Amino acid sequence: MSERLGPDVAATIASAALAVAAESKIPPESAVSISQKRKPPPPDTPENTHTRSLVILSFWVVVITVGLPLWWITTAIYRAPLPLKEMQSWADGRACRAEFPLLIDVEAPTLPDPENLLKTVQHALDDANDFSAHHLRLRLSTNSSRVDDGEESVAATLRLSQGTAGSPHSYVLSPSSRAIDLFYSPSYNPTSFSAFVASTLQEIFAEEQQMISYLLASSAPAPSPSPSSGGGNGGNGVKVVSKVNTAEIARKMSRIVKYSPMYHLTFSLFTAAGAPSNWEIEEAVSEYLQPLLDALGGISGFTVDSQIQFYASLSSSVVPTWVPDSEGEGAGGRYTLKKEDLSSFINSAEWPLVSITSYPTINFIIYIPAADQSPLIIPTSSTNAFLLPQWGGVMIHNPLAESDNTHLTKEALKPALDIFATQLLALLGAPTHPASLPIRLDSLTRQRSAELLVSASSTLGSLYRLTLALPSISIPSSVSTSVSSTLSSLTAACQELRRGRFGGALEEGRNAEQQAEKAFFEKSMVGQVYFPEEHKVAVYLPLMGPVGAPLLMAALKEILRLVRVRKASKLGG
Repeated sequence: MSERLGPDVAATIASAALAVAAESKIPPESAVSISQKRKPPPPDTPENTHTRSLVILSFWVVVITVGLPLWWITTAIYRAPLPLKEMQSWADGRACRAEFPLLIDVEAPTLPDPENLLKTVQHALDDANDFSAHHLRLRLSTNSSRVDDGEESVAATLRLSQGTAGSPHSYVLSPSSRAIDLFYSPSYNPTSFSAFVASTLQEIFAEEQQMISYLLASSAPAPSPSPSSGGGNGGNGVKVVSKVNTAEIARKMSRIVKYSPMYHLTFSLFTAAGAPSNWEIEEAVSEYLQPLLDALGGISGFTVDSQIQFYASLSSSVVPTWVPDSEGEGAGGRYTLKKEDLSSFINSAEWPLVSITSYPTINFIIYIPAADQSPLIIPTSSTNAFLLPQWGGVMIHNPLAESDNTHLTKEALKPALDIFATQLLALLGAPTHPASLPIRLDSLTRQRSAELLVSASSTLGSLYRLTLALPSISIPSSVSTSVSSTLSSLTAACQELRRGRFGGALEEGRNAEQQAEKAFFEKSMVGQVYFPEEHKVAVYLPLMGPVGAPLLMAALKEILRLVRVRKASKLGG
């Protein structure tokens, strides 16, 4: 001990011990040895041991009966019950077998035995149709057969009449109605005419059938091969689109803007110089485009604005190529744009094309080139315009008259508005065939209904997988309400499709899509998706460590003491 304390300290302690020994008459050797012994702690009395055990037990009783329940209640994650089986069933495409029955009214006042003709044509259509979810159904029209509100809608009306002598079977399709006039030759042959009628109807609705088939096939689960499985149809009647058509349909689908109940149309005039300074865009839109927007009102609504940008230069990567005229002795020619220039034609850095709206914006641009780059031509386009998928359209306008350099009249804008109308239909997904606008818009309604059905079902599937993947994420009651509303609307949409009421199906599908998006992007859920479990350890450890470690050590010591006491009692017994 003297080695640890040092010679000076040891000497001091020894001197003090000798002094005490001299007063107490204790031998010096015994005094030094006593000073070097440590005083043992007093032994625990049974009362102290019992008190200590009660203190430790009281702490643990408070922790278990008060602390843990309080922690559980305050940190419990509320998970509203969700119909997971129904959500999975819709996501897998098993809950609804979507059907698109197209009713065709047939008017044949002069045709002999029209009932027999309809049966023959119906059999021919059914035999040739390999997509059972989309089928045509013929009905002989009478004076009393009218479609009231809430009943099945008529896709088209066939009007059969006799043609001129010596003329073959032919048909005329009205561009502004659903009427299809079919003419049969005076030498009426039921077999050949029924085949002509069937092929005509297939041709008119072929593109719509392919688009809907592609949409449903992309969402349907891959059918397991079985001996009883049909040729090209899945278990839910979805046709497997052939590889020949898939690439073309995929190209069309890639340019379509995602469905929205409202779109914002922005018409922009970009000129490379300071003129023209104004344009009659409001009058032109009102006269040439508004009728189309009104016809599309049952599918989506539209808001419109316009702007003019002066001295709008092209992107630096776009360099027009001068192509001189091959004929004549003059020095005439034109500037041309290559196909690869079109993708970078929009100068996003300098052109103001950002619209602050809560719904998608579709841009339509009229570009007037500078005088030293005019005329500017797109050799691959007969209209000198091009379409930008899911974005909008562009037309290059080369002024022909001197007045076009200062003012664009309504008449001068008509070609551009006609092109924009065609581009708008393409961006919305309307089929390019047939020529009848009402039939094309009806096809667009059915196509958008299928798209909403697939989109809402897919969103439910994503929410279903998210719920299972993150068991610690909270699910508020609003999500459960939105999911229930989505399932109800999806069921109603499926029923409306089967009944041939496609306007009602679109409305229900629109509501299903909105409710599904609302449920999936719930604010209280989105924040917890990116909250890993490691963060909980970082939060709880600094709080629980200083409190839990002493309690655990005290409980462990008390348990060991009880074990020793029990062993001692057994040995003593």
